[in-house]
Amino acid sequence: MCPFTPRMWRQRARSAARIVYSLTRKRKCGNGMALVWRAFEVGQMPRKKRVEVTIRAMDIEDLSAVYRLGESLFTSEEYPILYRTWDPFEVTGMFTSDPEYCLVAEANGHVVGFVLATTVVKEGTAWKRYGYLNWIGISDGFQRVRLGYRLYRKLEETFREDGVRMVIADTVVENEKAIGFFRRLGFTVSGGHVWLSKTLRRDESRDVPTETPQRTNRGVRLKGGPVPHIPEPADTLAERETDD
Repeated sequence: MCPFTPRMWRQRARSAARIVYSLTRKRKCGNGMALVWRAFEVGQMPRKKRVEVTIRAMDIEDLSAVYRLGESLFTSEEYPILYRTWDPFEVTGMFTSDPEYCLVAEANGHVVGFVLATTVVKEGTAWKRYGYLNWIGISDGFQRVRLGYRLYRKLEETFREDGVRMVIADTVVENEKAIGFFRRLGFTVSGGHVWLSKTLRRDESRDVPTETPQRTNRGVRLKGGPVPHIPEPADTLAERETDD
């Protein structure tokens, strides 16, 4: 009985085809095919080296690395709202207030992913403690390898241990990748979320230079203008009437 399933044969056939193409380009001779099929039969197909990634609690030394990674992910071109709200104080504030809900993914001594979350206590509700996932980011070279899934599952374990019954997350409607990611984790879209923004422009009328004020013993007046009347305290007026 053949030990390989049809799926395994197809995968090896595709790998063999790629190696054949590579060898024929380099050597351009017929023995390239023989070398490939010999490796295919013996089972010595080259494999991509697997990088070990560790999920651990965030440390104070990771603050700078987490901020730089988020800055490279939340760009103004792709995610303008996230770009405006991501800053060093966001990282340090989350780590200071809720360090147990701040996790990082480390590979070869470098931070390649992170998740920052917190909890919200609502008295008088069925579920008094809610989890809120604020930020999650994965380096470009480690996306599509379920690293985000591993980070969230580790966070969810901590939430469960602390009595959290519901986890909340939000993102912009245009971020279809994030919405699909959360759906695969079991989240449901509960409603639309609208971001409102307004640019505050400088008032030109306030930029007109005013006259230099001159100080007097009774107050402040502009050049050429009348001295504003400042009423005297009641005790001062009483003393004057007594003297008279």
